[in-house]
Amino acid sequence: MNGTNFVDGQQLKTLRQKFIEKVIEDFGDVYLPIRKNDFESINLSALVGAILKNNKERIPEHKLKEFLVSEQTLRRIFEERDKETTFQQTTRNFLSLYIGYQNYQDFIQNADFTIKTSKENSYWRIIGIVVLLFGLLIAIAFVWRNKFLSNSIEGKLTKVFFESNKAPITVRFNYQFNHHNFERAMLDYSLWKKKDTLELDITKQSTSVCFMHPTVRTVRLVADGKVLDSTKVVIPSDGWVCGYEEINYLPSEQWKKNGVAHIAKEDLPDAVREQSIYYSFVKKVANFDKNLSCDEMVFETRLKNPISEGGINCNDVSVVFTGENHKFLLNLTQKGCSHYAYVHLPDKVIGGESYDLSKLGINLDEFVHLKIVFKDKKLQIFIDNQLAFQTNYGKSLGKMQAAYIGFKGLGSVDYVKILDNNKVLENEGF
Repeated sequence: MNGTNFVDGQQLKTLRQKFIEKVIEDFGDVYLPIRKNDFESINLSALVGAILKNNKERIPEHKLKEFLVSEQTLRRIFEERDKETTFQQTTRNFLSLYIGYQNYQDFIQNADFTIKTSKENSYWRIIGIVVLLFGLLIAIAFVWRNKFLSNSIEGKLTKVFFESNKAPITVRFNYQFNHHNFERAMLDYSLWKKKDTLELDITKQSTSVCFMHPTVRTVRLVADGKVLDSTKVVIPSDGWVCGYEEINYLPSEQWKKNGVAHIAKEDLPDAVREQSIYYSFVKKVANFDKNLSCDEMVFETRLKNPISEGGINCNDVSVVFTGENHKFLLNLTQKGCSHYAYVHLPDKVIGGESYDLSKLGINLDEFVHLKIVFKDKKLQIFIDNQLAFQTNYGKSLGKMQAAYIGFKGLGSVDYVKILDNNKVLENEGF
């Protein structure tokens, strides 16, 4: 081997070494250097494209062909790194570009070709491995310590006290933990997308929450993000109630009119009425017949939600039953909008985007008769005495705790009737 070949070999060896080091750095694999056959984890095509794109300002278009390189060439660089290999000029330009030079000529003029001895490389490799192992041991110890402490936290809600029998009700919760080796504890009583939490003083054993409105909430005792215990809180309503925007309730004389539950537009504050979308509802929480089971009942009503009363295109009517165990949810839409219709049961979710729920898209500008039948874990939905949907389900809903009819806009409810084995358990004519 003459002197020229030796120098060229050293230059190519350095070029390949620096290229591989840069790939390792860019791919974030600083602890486990890429070895033979490890290149499968790298998207070589994406690597080529990224290098050319990032350097497009440095490569005139008419010289682009001087930097083109194939995936196979890159693959060979990794596979044959221990062999003396020569590269075409385009490959040399490409590798040089990636490690920060204009081209191969710029590389050989300005690069440092000092090659570390095998002994030096082994020395630093050993130091790197020791540092890596030490860091891993610290990380593992930290993770297992936190996991052990987290798993060892135990706590429970010991007692729940209600200060009255209808909303607003202050509810006092007694709680206790087996130790206090955690940073944060709270009561989480969130409902739907509404986030409601209360920070706890972990040195104390009691706190209270005032529930302003009728509701059914699952209250969870949480420490460092781990749910330790939970209980259900039922805040009863005084019969059927009506309101808007979920938290604003009106006296009965403002919504019980001519035997229909309905809020007039003029009874809304200007700030609400001027919104593009607003919501109203009719509901009852608790105080149902003690034998009323969501799994064995017939629920009947007549309702409408015309656009003229604040409804919108594809306006929704939602019916929700809260049982001791699970919830049932039904969403009706305007005709042609059944994409937004859905039926939720304890063990299945059926949405109009995936199923044909076209019969749940109806004309809501006029009163429609809705009948929902639960019998022997079978659900049937009738609209104007026509079967619109049916399915079976597995898990029990349980005893009725709340019934809710919600509208986008200001809908109307003519009556609500609930039967069990043909026995009328609820008959509200407003």
